[in-house]
Amino acid sequence: MRISGEIPRVELASVAEFRERYVRRHEPVILAGAARDYPALRWTRETLASELGSVPVRYKRSRSHRHPDFAAASLGEMFATSAGTFAEFLELIARGAPAERARYLFTGDEQFVLRRRDGKTELDEALAPLLRDAPIPSLVPADALYTVWGWFSGPGVRTSLHYDNNGCHNLNAQLLGRKHCLLFAPSELEHVHLFDPSENPATNCSAVDVEAPDPTRHPEFEHASALEGELAPGDLLFIPVHFLHSFRHLGELNANLNYWWKPDHAVDDPIARRERTLAERGAKPY
Repeated sequence: MRISGEIPRVELASVAEFRERYVRRHEPVILAGAARDYPALRWTRETLASELGSVPVRYKRSRSHRHPDFAAASLGEMFATSAGTFAEFLELIARGAPAERARYLFTGDEQFVLRRRDGKTELDEALAPLLRDAPIPSLVPADALYTVWGWFSGPGVRTSLHYDNNGCHNLNAQLLGRKHCLLFAPSELEHVHLFDPSENPATNCSAVDVEAPDPTRHPEFEHASALEGELAPGDLLFIPVHFLHSFRHLGELNANLNYWWKPDHAVDDPIARRERTLAERGAKPY
């Protein structure tokens, strides 16, 4: 893999400029400090525990800091989850050695904040305070909003390289902590070794460990080209539809909300064509 450049980092001028310059052209960008006024930037472990501590949640549990850890022996281990209260989860990611704290990750896979389907809106009332303190940005077209997820972790988590298989653009609001990001355009498809359903049902995920690529097993990855960037509290990262991404969570307490929305036009790129082929084969996303 080679780093071809930095994700552009700009001060937001207007909604119209964002949509024309970046969304329409499917170009990633970090909108520096665009969410700097969100009350969520003042969250602490104590305030989150006070507000949400009694909420029952499920969260990811890995044998390592990788999520999923595709080196695990079984699908059950790769996609393992545990249950508890949000306060108990916060305790897991706050205490102990960093390697232990990085084994746990809360995402909307287990519990969405909001979603809209067929004109109907569902809000998880228990998690509604997250949206109160990190409201949907005006950059997101209200009539195209699809899902809002929250993400929480301690330090050291690595999210494995993947693309979002919901066919949406993503605006990622960094609220607490910092994250290092790698982004790969859909045109890099032939180099990133995505899983075939005969190998693993997570067909939107790469088999490559981006921290320690194996050139024998994944020889094409050395030709892959990525953009990199670092997110600070108050930044918004625009991830265009089908861009592959992997994050390293750097803060002691990391939090972000993701706002997904459907593009206003049909998308035809290598990932979209792959998705159609997989659907024709009867493969269903994990």
